[in-house]
Amino acid sequence: MKNIVIKIWHGLINMKEKIWITIWFTLSFSIVMFISAEVYKVDPFFHYHKPNISRYYYEISNERSQNDGILKHFDFDAMIVGTSMTENFRTTEMNDIFGCNAVKTPFSGGSYKEINDHIETALKHNNNLKIVVRALDMDRFFDKWDNMRDDLGTYPTYLYDDNPFNDVRYYLNRDIVFSWVYKMISDKKKESFEPGISSFDGYARWQGGYTFGIDTVCPDGIYISNSEMEESLTEEEKGDIKENIKRNVTELADRYPNVDFYYFYSPYSIAWWREILDKGEFEKRLEAEKFITELILPHKNIHLYSFNNRTDIITDLNHYKDNAHYACWINSLMLKWMHDGEGLLSEDNYEDYLKQERKFYSTFDYEGLNGQEDYEADFYAAALLNHELTGAEPVNVMLDRKTDVRLRDAEKIIYEGENAIKCDSMYENEPSDDQNAFIKFSEYKGIKFSFDMDKGYKGHGYLSFCGQKLSESENGEMRVFVVDSSGNIVAEKNVEYQDMDEERHQYVLDLSTISGQVTVVLGAGEAPVPPEEDGKAKRKKKLSVKNEAKETGFLFSDICFY
Repeated sequence: MKNIVIKIWHGLINMKEKIWITIWFTLSFSIVMFISAEVYKVDPFFHYHKPNISRYYYEISNERSQNDGILKHFDFDAMIVGTSMTENFRTTEMNDIFGCNAVKTPFSGGSYKEINDHIETALKHNNNLKIVVRALDMDRFFDKWDNMRDDLGTYPTYLYDDNPFNDVRYYLNRDIVFSWVYKMISDKKKESFEPGISSFDGYARWQGGYTFGIDTVCPDGIYISNSEMEESLTEEEKGDIKENIKRNVTELADRYPNVDFYYFYSPYSIAWWREILDKGEFEKRLEAEKFITELILPHKNIHLYSFNNRTDIITDLNHYKDNAHYACWINSLMLKWMHDGEGLLSEDNYEDYLKQERKFYSTFDYEGLNGQEDYEADFYAAALLNHELTGAEPVNVMLDRKTDVRLRDAEKIIYEGENAIKCDSMYENEPSDDQNAFIKFSEYKGIKFSFDMDKGYKGHGYLSFCGQKLSESENGEMRVFVVDSSGNIVAEKNVEYQDMDEERHQYVLDLSTISGQVTVVLGAGEAPVPPEEDGKAKRKKKLSVKNEAKETGFLFSDICFY
């Protein structure tokens, strides 16, 4: 009897264990299936389908995880691809210039193979693809054909293949589940939420994070040491180059003869040419460029461009953040140049082009660049090139008859022999005031003018002006706003008085992406009064700050629209 009871008891325990195990597995499986379903539904990396932009907001920000899905599932007929040399391109500009619908899928630091693999993916999945714009980085001329940038981290190859079993690394990825999917679902609950997707214009764009000019590129100056003996291209290197170009550049073009491939050599700065001279690599690099050009030119659907003979740009370091990386306005110009055929190499002109290139960079006075002006406002370099890009003539706002310039508590003066606008009065708004409203309803103090970016000022994209304070007061600030027709601030520049000296400084606002009617206000603002102070002290301090700021004044001059 005792043994029977023991057996029954053990049986019940085993049954309970089986039930709990079954429940645990069922629950775990249900959780896994729920998470997987949510990842599939949201699909932040576009691995399974197009983004559901009517339900979620998608941030395009992860090149090696999202580009493959973009190329497989988005609707487009043109693409921009390459390394960081292509990250500053705007697809909206390409669409306007080429009359297409483009996507941008750059791979920072990518090899020729990585980039070519993704062009092939795009062509396999999109029969409408007709235009490919790609940079051929000159620093990668000597790569092996199968070189991949493993030093940049692990490639998410599970996103690239058609194997459904390794997708577990996608839908059970902690970072993807919590940092992407959960966040995107949670964001829907916010009152201000609007579904959609971020733009390709801003995708991977690094322009805003850097400064440009000779003081940044060559802070210690430019010097030539010629310390290394010149090297020539070896037969082994020629073999590697031939294999790399064949497999990663020309083969794909031959397989897709109805696609136009716009390829360009990355236009590095004069500092890069100085560097290869110092290393004794000048001859080898030019021999490689000639050899590669001769390998590519017979393929008629590859339109090969070189801008190295735009020496006015190459030698102006205001266009560069380092030896190689050019600013976004150079990307804009290159799109126009490629569309217009400027810099296009052919079997008839390439030898003369390369001879000019060799002559210029081998005889250039590199050390003569020391002392080159470094623009205080980086975008001034863009402003000076805007006429070539758009045809828009620069306009001096204060002298332009079609611009209605209004002054309030400001006056035209001659200061140190130059025309200027002196702003004496300060804004009287407190921290709680709506800055948009006081500008929109003409409650400004300073200079105000309006213009239409689509009509009278079509093609203009940069507002340049100089500002200068008149004393050492620590109160107040320079305030410049650009407001659209709805009263929204679309560009601004604010500088506190304590951050300014009494020198004349240049500022440039980038308005190249703004359209429609806009209003510009330039003025000087007072230091706001802290809201926690009592009324009497508040009024006293406000009066003191206002009077003290009025004694200083602020000058604006050279207000020009490029």
